[in-house]
Amino acid sequence: MNRQEFEDTARRYREELFRMYASQNMDPPPKPQPEIPPAPQPEPAEEIPPADMQPDTVIIPEADSPEQQTSEIPEAAPPENVEPALPKRAYTGIIRVHVATAQGAKPVAGAAVIITHMTENREPELISLQTTDESGNIEAVTVPAPPPSADQRHPASCLYDITAQAAGYYREHSADVPVFPNITSVQNFDLIPLPAGSDEPLPDGDITYYNNMQQY
Repeated sequence: MNRQEFEDTARRYREELFRMYASQNMDPPPKPQPEIPPAPQPEPAEEIPPADMQPDTVIIPEADSPEQQTSEIPEAAPPENVEPALPKRAYTGIIRVHVATAQGAKPVAGAAVIITHMTENREPELISLQTTDESGNIEAVTVPAPPPSADQRHPASCLYDITAQAAGYYREHSADVPVFPNITSVQNFDLIPLPAGSDEPLPDGDITYYNNMQQY
């Protein structure tokens, strides 16, 4: 092979190589990327069967100790909207007595005042025994009384008998004195002097007043 043939062969070889390299992609290969694991998928929700298809299962927790295994009957709860019974209230009234003479112009001091109450057996029960002071009064007496009544035409009351007696005067008796709850009842006596020369009243000389409640 002469020199000219060698140069032609070398030139064709280079051109062939250039064509081969030109046909290939000369861009650098991409860098490897780190592998990212896939995101976890949520588990599908458990389907709850309809109420009519659910089994009638009752779970009873087991007791931790033998003492807890003993069945105890709970106490019955009190019924609602029931108010406890209140104790009955004791109602009272007050009695005041004033003894005078000369149509109330002159107080009678030292007069005996007796207050009694008729029991269920129709026997008199002594409530108070006092003597009047210089003003003709006695200390106020608190006595039992019935509960208030809603009937204003016939109000409830307790009845007491009061007697006033002093030397030189007729003995006076006030029967069926009504006493109402939380109210003060005042009983006035106007003693009548005995006839001149008489110190003791006659057996039938007592004066009795009857307290009749006015009807409306």
